[in-house]
Parts: sequence; C-alpha cells; structure tokens
Amino acid sequence: MIDIFAVFFGVILTFLIVVVLHELGHFFAARLVGVKPEIFSVGFGKPIWSRKDRHGIIWQVSRIPAGGYVRFVGDENAASLSSVADGPVIDGSLKAASKSAQAFVAIAGPLANVIFTVVALSVLPFMSGVTAYPWTVAHVTLSSDVTGLRVGDQIVAVADADIQSQDTLSSVLTGLPAHSEVTYQIVRDGSPRAELAPRPDLPLIGNVAVGSAAFEAGMQAGDLLQTIDGQTVNAWSDLQRIVAASNGDPMTIVYDRQGVPMTTQITARQSDGRWLIGVGGLPLFTLATERPAFGDAVQSGVSRSWDLLTNLVTGLAGSLTGQNDSCDLDGPIQIASVAGQAIQLGPETFLLFLAIISLGLGVLNLLPVPILDGGHLMLLGYEGATGRPLGKKMQAVLFIGGVTIIVFLMLTATVNDLTC
Repeated sequence: MIDIFAVFFGVILTFLIVVVLHELGHFFAARLVGVKPEIFSVGFGKPIWSRKDRHGIIWQVSRIPAGGYVRFVGDENAASLSSVADGPVIDGSLKAASKSAQAFVAIAGPLANVIFTVVALSVLPFMSGVTAYPWTVAHVTLSSDVTGLRVGDQIVAVADADIQSQDTLSSVLTGLPAHSEVTYQIVRDGSPRAELAPRPDLPLIGNVAVGSAAFEAGMQAGDLLQTIDGQTVNAWSDLQRIVAASNGDPMTIVYDRQGVPMTTQITARQSDGRWLIGVGGLPLFTLATERPAFGDAVQSGVSRSWDLLTNLVTGLAGSLTGQNDSCDLDGPIQIASVAGQAIQLGPETFLLFLAIISLGLGVLNLLPVPILDGGHLMLLGYEGATGRPLGKKMQAVLFIGGVTIIVFLMLTATVNDLTC
C-alpha cells in the first residue's frame, strides 16, 4: 500500500536537496567569476518567504516546490535568456563575463550534482559498513542444527571458491552451482572444517506484502520454497525467473513450513511491468561489517559514480534514439513512488536514491536544449565559432522549442508510468 505522506515528503525533500545543490553550483561559480546573483529561489512562482542579505541578494522560497533557479543581474527570466543576446552589457551580468566564465557558471550546476553523487556514494560505506575480511558470520537465519553454520565462523571458501578480500556476497553468488546445498570451508575456534549447508541465497521468505498474491495464498515469513509447477527452486533467483515467466498464469507452489510440507496456488500480479507475488527474501546468514578506510570509501564512491554515469548516458542515448523500450523511461509518478519507498526504507536507501537522482539531473541538464545548461553551452559555442551572439528572436524560438521537447519527454514518461 502506497504511503501518500511518505511519497509527498520524499519528493519534496528530493527536490530541495538535488535542485538546491544544483543551483548553489551556479551561484558559487558566478560569485567566483564576478557575476552578480540577484535572486536565489527555491521553487517557482510567487514567493512565500524572502530575505535580502548584505550583498543585496534576495533569497526566497516560492509556492511551487518543483525546482529552483538563480537569476543574475541583467537576466530577463530564470533561464538567463538575455545573457548572450543582443543588448547593452550590464556590469555584473553573465554577458559582461568572459566566455570561459559563462561556460564555467553554466557547467557548475551539473558539476555540483556529480560531486554530490560521488560524496554520497563515498559516505554510504561508512553508514552501512563493508564486509569484514576474513568473512565472519554475524547472524544465522536458521538454527545451526539445520545449517551447520554458527555465529563467529570464518568462511574461507564456498563451493570450492576461495573468498578473497575484494569479494562480496553478490559476486560469490554468481559463481555458485545450481544446487540447494553447497560446501563451506570454515574456521571455527581456530580449527578448519567443512560444512554442507544451504546456499546463502536460499529461497527463504523474509516478508510477505499485505494484500499481495502470496499474502492471500496464506504464505508467511519463514516459509522455505521447494518447487513451483514442478520446477525445483534452489535459489532466490530461481523464484524470480519462474514467476517472471508465468505471464499471470496460476502456479502451484510447494514449500516447507517448520518441517511441514505445504502446497498452495498463486497467480502473480503485474506491477511496473514485472510479474510479482509479493514476497521478499531472507539470506541464510549475515556477515560482520567494519568501517572502511577513508581512501577505500572515496575510491568506491568514484567507481560507483562512474558506473552510474555510464549506465545513465547509455540508457538516455538509447531512449532518445529509440533503441530502448519506451517503457524504460520513468516519469514523475514512478520517481515519486520510488522516493516514497526509499525514504521509508531508511537513510541509507534514501541517500542512494538521492545520489542517483542528482546524477540524473546533472546529466539531463547537459543536453543541448536552450532551457537547460547544455543549451547555454551550445549558445556560447555558437558565439565562439561565429564571433557574434545568436539573435534574441532566434533564442526565443529555441527556448520555446526546448520547452516543447522537455514537456514532450515529461508527458511521454508520465504516460509510461500509467500504461507500462
């Protein structure tokens, strides 16, 4: 069930953070090169609060919390339309600054978003910790009589694959054979030994969503899946694969509940283009964590940011060229829903969500559309190549065209949210 308050709060907080950071990038870059900001606005429309500081800059909060802007001396509007247009040069305006300074101010907003993403992803390891090495069992979901594993066991190898310091549980899972049990090489009380136990990603249900197909079928947390329509379920990935292929047809699920075999019929339901039965998994064990070294955390933040950036650019290019499924383009409804879910899952999940949205905002703003920062860079490039600014009428035409493109993309994404 959607928590409307969480969605509303998550969306507002997301805009406040990523948009204000973006505009602060423009603001401080302008101050560095001598461009004078007149207004720093959080939101659009009529101000509901404003204050002028000792530098004459008006700080305001406006009625529509769907963005924000910095208006500089000489600007006609929040898009800085007149900054490279024909007309008198006003001291302290963007037009009065050098072309390199104007480009620096334009790119500083997206750069602020990228920097935030790197910082956020560098902070996350300190919040959640990183897996300690050697791997040490911190908690076992099932009793040691069933698993053979105990708290404090050091895991040296899983299914003959030695555990290295850089290994994560997810990386180890990708190499496991398709069996329900694997051999763990462990060290217990200083003595090496082997234990045959369930695989770490066994199909053990950790939670059942209220009102879901699994809930109505009577499934409970702690149930251990065995087969679906006669197909053996060894791992959580098997469940996901079989349910995804069901296409909404009824499935017969056999599972174990505290040693008692049980059977039920379940029909998956579609949500966001995926077939789901409404259950979450529970790993066999959790591993002890530790605080990372500062350098390792920063390296991880940079690496994860680069991976995100690569995926975003590739995905955006695919959407714009028609190579990707149009349903891959999420709109405001889906983003709002994810924001609400992220804020309910805790600060770590919400910070990760903010990092992704911030990077996405930075990349989107670099598109060569006049209403965006990339459009300002495009106009500056034109002026640098021709030696004269683009005329004011042509800027207005491009501005309207840019707004049309952005509105079209937003409408397309919104339709995707409602139909995909």
